[in-house]
Amino acid sequence: MFIYVPQRRTAEAARTWLLFIFLLPWPGLLIYWIFGRIYLPARRLQMQERASEFVRRAQAQIGALVAVEPELPTALQSIPAFARRLGDFVSLGGNRIELLPEYGEAIDRMISDIESAQSNVHLLFYIFLADETGRLMAGALQRAAARGVTCRVLMDAVGSNQGLKRLAPALRKSGVEVREMLPVGLFRRNAARFDLRNHRKVVVVDGKIGYTGSQNIANPEFVRCYPNEDLMVRVTGPAVAQLQAMFLADYYFETGKVLEPGILFPRLVHAGRSPSQLVPSGPGYG
Repeated sequence: MFIYVPQRRTAEAARTWLLFIFLLPWPGLLIYWIFGRIYLPARRLQMQERASEFVRRAQAQIGALVAVEPELPTALQSIPAFARRLGDFVSLGGNRIELLPEYGEAIDRMISDIESAQSNVHLLFYIFLADETGRLMAGALQRAAARGVTCRVLMDAVGSNQGLKRLAPALRKSGVEVREMLPVGLFRRNAARFDLRNHRKVVVVDGKIGYTGSQNIANPEFVRCYPNEDLMVRVTGPAVAQLQAMFLADYYFETGKVLEPGILFPRLVHAGRSPSQLVPSGPGYG
């Protein structure tokens, strides 16, 4: 029997699958066929290709707006080059990156920036629950929409199932655009696999302030009996344009709509001295 385990995997993951298939050939092959392959429907694969092309075009625009690729020591120059091959984004200097290790502080800072938004607010989260934290965030979005701020929210179909059912109707009624990412269901058109999820956590305010990290929109104790330790970063400077481009690519992936860049990509000035490079992950990036 010849067994080929494709995709860009770690050596450990490939060995685990091969060992599993070797010990239990037919059950192993069946389970690998269902869960081991990174598979998306043909239409979604085509849209992922177009979304990646969108990122590459946006990168050219970002480069025109913020020509601040940092100078790195020779020994480190291969790292951003490799990261660019993986995710299309270049390394950008001139950023201010604040670490937000406290759960409540990160939520408060995000809400504060949304309350001050003047043009547009974009949120993308794997988990967006209808608990106290989720309701606070939803309230900030509703108030922003009432001021005339364009608000768009992407929620994963599985991780944010609660938010989609309990918060999305009121958000939409108040003028916030809420989209379900990677929908699931046996009879749904272009449904995605249950185990292939969008785990990104991104906030972009006015194209000038960004957040990303591991924290979801949920109370810190939302997983019972499990210590939830997360870290978010608040970003200002040229790297925010990359977070915006990533959101817009995912938005296109779910809606088929290309948003006009316009005010979504304001000219960004140096805000600090930190270099930064966005490296996206997920089903479309191996």
